[in-house]
Amino acid sequence: MKDPSMPPKFFQIGFNKCGTTFIARLFDMNGIPAAHWLEGALAEDIAYAKLAGRKPLARWADKVTAFTDMESVRFLNMPVIEAFKDYALLDRHYPGSVFLLNTRRVEDWIVSRYLHRGGAYARSYAAARGVALGDLADIWAEEWDAHLKGVRAHFKGRREFIEIDIDEAAPEDYRTALSPWYDLPKVPAAPGDAVRRARVDNLPRVMRMLDTPRPGGAIKEARRTRLAERLVRHAAPFRQSPPEGGVEPPTPDALCVDMDRNEVLAADGSRMPLRRGPDGQFYLDALRPGLLRVAAVANDIAALTHRGRYWLDMRPACFAGSGPDHPIRGPMIVGLRRRRARDLFLWPAPWRHRIGNDGFPGAPLPKDPAWADRADLAIWRGGLSGHAPDGKTTAEAAITALLSNPPDSPAFRDAARDLPLTPRWRFLAGNAGTPGTDLALTPDLRLTKALDRAGLTAPAPQAGPPALLPRYAICLGGSEGDADFLSLAQGQAVVLKERDGWESLVTPVFRAWSHYIPLAPGGADLPERLAWARANPETCRQIAMRARRLCDSLADPEGRRLHLTRVLDAYRQATGQD
Repeated sequence: MKDPSMPPKFFQIGFNKCGTTFIARLFDMNGIPAAHWLEGALAEDIAYAKLAGRKPLARWADKVTAFTDMESVRFLNMPVIEAFKDYALLDRHYPGSVFLLNTRRVEDWIVSRYLHRGGAYARSYAAARGVALGDLADIWAEEWDAHLKGVRAHFKGRREFIEIDIDEAAPEDYRTALSPWYDLPKVPAAPGDAVRRARVDNLPRVMRMLDTPRPGGAIKEARRTRLAERLVRHAAPFRQSPPEGGVEPPTPDALCVDMDRNEVLAADGSRMPLRRGPDGQFYLDALRPGLLRVAAVANDIAALTHRGRYWLDMRPACFAGSGPDHPIRGPMIVGLRRRRARDLFLWPAPWRHRIGNDGFPGAPLPKDPAWADRADLAIWRGGLSGHAPDGKTTAEAAITALLSNPPDSPAFRDAARDLPLTPRWRFLAGNAGTPGTDLALTPDLRLTKALDRAGLTAPAPQAGPPALLPRYAICLGGSEGDADFLSLAQGQAVVLKERDGWESLVTPVFRAWSHYIPLAPGGADLPERLAWARANPETCRQIAMRARRLCDSLADPEGRRLHLTRVLDAYRQATGQD
């Protein structure tokens, strides 16, 4: 129930990168409840509410006064949502609210947006809109002008509408402007001189960013087609069941993207909380973030076809079809499967395999010394991961259990027993400290606390990035298969990759001894493989070069579209829909 003593609602309705954090802090430091961004949940709630016909922001309305930075730009295939543009909707549902339009010099705002999150924000925005990175400046400028014009017209003559230019306003000006409604005795400090001086270098940084070649731009059509055909061939299941029309759920956990009905359905036929908007994209209820992987793949499919039913399981790993303990009744789309699994079609994992995301080809790479200038070391950095021998418990789940259960509980004791049995723990226990290697866990406060609670000693030290860049990079399997491989394969180091029995989108197209040096399960032959690599430096350099070239090809958006269109064609044929 709404607290009658609460002041009127406050909505910041300018763009991000216009002092939104300052505005949120202004309310927070004065004890007025504020919700800022919430990793996109505010914007996603407003967008879904529009489609579902419900009140926006209702889950926060009874406790939160101020709402700021209501936008969502995710690093996966989800709609760009700038829900501050829905000021008329908010005005209708929350009459009497205060609306603040925060502005700045538009040229500086565009530059700031390009550099947000190291450029990843702009790359993701461009990918979601299907435009080139360099086109964003004009698009953003046009949308800026249109938004300001619309806001000013809607609120013309309204006392509860405030406009502040953050370039001109002093911190005190915010308090003065908002004083008719809110008691704000404390005001955040303005940005310091160091921040303002740093902005001088922003434009040259953007220009360097825009000079980056377009991913896939140099790929010839014949190579694009050959790679797409290889990816499609490897995405197909090892064995397939006879076609049955794709109607029955292949597993109890499968979800169905039904393009004929524009719905996403559970195995029991119930409708999942996704709605398809007028732009053709699926929008997810912010109350169900666990379905983001499914929503992203639904949008992948919606961008490629308008027909068909597609069963999928986009959990980090799928055991279905791998043996009698994991039955499957028909074809299904997954991001990770066991080798030789039946009826499973491989699809890009929503975060890890999105072109332009950090770790996948298409993202800018740091300067990387050539092979001859690198240290004669084998490096591994990462977290504990992988499945315990029972095939059910992951290292990540064991760590969570150690943190969330009483030490005398069965769940805690089981986790303390299972964690040292997971594959990366065993690898590190057997190899940490080996001469010529630098093996360390990535610093992780959760892991440290979990080990302390369980009385366990880590199998290797925790350390940051190595001081010297290596010639040899070790890639271990984990709970999400070869999740670390592509980020390593793009570099100058040759990769020693563990064979762990998992297959992802890219696993089959990278060949042992051509694109990487294979390691036995558990890295049991690491000393022998390193000895071979050190005895064959020129061959290793060639292996690393071929891996980089293949990575460049995987960053091609046109090739990705061709590849996935053909996977959907093959899926429909396998399910008797074509």
